[in-house]
Parts: sequence; structure tokens; C-alpha cells
Amino acid sequence: MQINELREYQVDFEKVRSTIPSKFKELFKKRDQFTKDYSVKAISSFKLDDYVIGKGKPSFCNRIENELNEWGNIHGSPAKKFGIYYGVEGEDKKEKYRIGKAQFGASIDVAFKKIKDSIIELIENENDFARLKNNPISPMFKGKILSIYHPDKFLNTFSAKYLDYFINMLGLENNSKSALDKQNILLEFKKEDSVMKEWSVFEFNAFLYSSFGTPNIDLKEGDLSKDLRRFKLEDFPPIETVKFEFIELKTDQLPTKEGKNIKKREKTDYSAQSKKYKRIGDRGEQIVVLAERQILTKNGRPDLAKKVDHISKRDDSVGYDINSYDLDGKAKFIEVKSTLKDIGIRDIYISKNELSTAKSIENYYFYIVYNVGDKKPKIWKVNGCDFLNDTNIEKIPILYKINFKTK
Repeated sequence: MQINELREYQVDFEKVRSTIPSKFKELFKKRDQFTKDYSVKAISSFKLDDYVIGKGKPSFCNRIENELNEWGNIHGSPAKKFGIYYGVEGEDKKEKYRIGKAQFGASIDVAFKKIKDSIIELIENENDFARLKNNPISPMFKGKILSIYHPDKFLNTFSAKYLDYFINMLGLENNSKSALDKQNILLEFKKEDSVMKEWSVFEFNAFLYSSFGTPNIDLKEGDLSKDLRRFKLEDFPPIETVKFEFIELKTDQLPTKEGKNIKKREKTDYSAQSKKYKRIGDRGEQIVVLAERQILTKNGRPDLAKKVDHISKRDDSVGYDINSYDLDGKAKFIEVKSTLKDIGIRDIYISKNELSTAKSIENYYFYIVYNVGDKKPKIWKVNGCDFLNDTNIEKIPILYKINFKTK
């Protein structure tokens, strides 16, 4: 995401940011009361029914899931996430205490002690990131505990699916499947931004939802009218799961248009189209940055991998998107073009600035990313001048700047 686009989202959020303290005043009170009721001392002396969900009375698990639901929803995952719960399982309809994770032990007493110790470990070691990641509490439950007890250090979004969505929308880099690492990437992004570094973590979390909503997968096809369905873009896979492939292609002669029936085009919604293309383009750039860093690192140049610069995020006037390097250290300039579709007849759009830059700069490349929305996108790397001088491609001017004066 380019900095100017981010600033536009931030301006919109400023309209409501001042209302957050009053809007969530009661929720903050509930959080404060919860942490007082369940201090480390109180947790260490828990009896089983003080902890488990399923007995129909207030408990640690019941209150953290239901009373503090607005702090972050964890209802989507089953009661196993708490380590121990009271209830039925599958075809076994007998209600009893059940261990949700074999890692905690074979007996209820052993498992319960390990769970209490693990929760206390989370609360007391908020700065020991390696220890937090190795803690056996389930990821969503772990995330909520950390956020409630340390709201200035952890996001109140715990679902990896949602964290992936925000990382993708912002075009951030990530190589980890850990929800805590994903949170940290977003919080580092906040910390490094001149505007958001002054916001609380709770405000930043509210900004993400206010600006980008929730993943499109939450929208069922039947919930959308026919007019809206074609504008729904599928969520992209988590960037760390992408396995790109560089491919060698040759251009071919374009088919003749003579004698073909020309379809009548529907009126184009340029605003919706622009947003869709922007998301696709951002994803392609995200993939290429990942690819360049991985290739340089695997070939013994981690020093150059660190220097790969996603320049279009802060400056879209230079005529390329990414500044990378060949293995010998020579600078390489990359303009990324992306499509959701497979190899075949495709259109890409090039600005006048990109065209002139491609012709004038040595070591300029187009990286054309096919299947950009898949886990296995294909990247065609082609030299800028070679591509633009190829007699098989067709350059069509489609935009004119009109200068005029009125009086």
C-alpha cells in the first residue's frame, strides 16, 4: 500500500478516533475488573470449576470468551482451545471434564496444573517472545490472554485469518505462520509510521477494522446481490504460504481481429475497477519482494536481500516499483504487472513515465505475475527494452491529458 493511500485511510479514521474512549468505556472497565479478579495469585489457587467453561456459571474461560467478547471474538473455535472444558465430544454425549490437548497430560489434575502454569507464564513473560511462542496454550486463547493483561503490547485480534488479511491489505512482508509473529509485523508497522505511532494499540486495531473490514471469506455468496457478486475479490492466501515459480516465456503473434464479432461492452465502473486492480497490483508487488529476498538469500547474498527496496510504497514517481540486485551486486529496477489469470493473451497498462524509464534505464525489468491470487503464482521476468521492442506486442494509447483554460 502506498503511503498516500494509507494517509487517506488515516484521515477517515480520525473522524471517529476521538469517540473510541467513550464508546468502549464499559469494555475497558470490564477488562480492568477481569484482571483484578484473576490476578496471578488468584489463578494459581484456582479450583477446576473456577476455570472451565460448560458448568453454566461465571469462570475464567466463560468470562474471557463471553463477557469480554467485544475485546476480541474467540467464539469461532471449539472449547478445546481452553485446554480443559466440561461437556460432550462428538458422539460421546456424556457431560464430563475433558482434556482438549494431549500435550497437557493424560489426567485432569496434571493437565489443569500445566494449564494454570502456562497462563501464568504468559502473564508474567510478556517481553520474552520466544517463550510466548513456545507456550502450549492454543493460539487464539493465548492471544486474548496477552491482549487483556497487556493491552499496550498486543493486538486484540487473534485469528490468523484476520491477521493475514490485514497483512495482505497493507502489503507487508511475512515469513512466519505464528499468530504472534503476524501481530508483531502489524505492530512494528504501526510503530514505524509517523501518524500511527502516537495511537494506542486498541486504536490501531480499531483502525484496521474501520479501514479494511473483515476478510471477504466471511461474506457468503448468497448474502450478496447479483450486482455485488462480481465485485467480490477472493481473499489472497497468507503471503508466507506462497511458492512462486519463475518461468521462461516467448511472445507469439497476436490473433487477427478481422471478421470477429465485437461484443458490446457494459458501462465500466472505473472506481470499483481501480480498487480491484490496485489490490491485484499490490499483491503482485508483495510476491516479487518476497521472491527477490528469497533468491538473494538462498544464493548467499543476505546482505543484498536486506537492501531490496519496495520503493513504490513511498514514491510512485520513479517509474518502477522495486529496487533489487543481481547476485554480483548490480542494481536492478523492477516494474511489476499482475493478473489473476493464467498465461495467455493478456493486457498490461504502462504509464508514460514507466515507458520512458524502461527505455532509458539499464537493467530495467518487467516482472509479470500470473495467477497472482493463488498459492503458486508464476513470474515472467523480461528485460524492459526487449519487451517494448518486441514486434509481437501491441502498444495502444488509451489515455490523453487535455490541457485547457477557461475564462
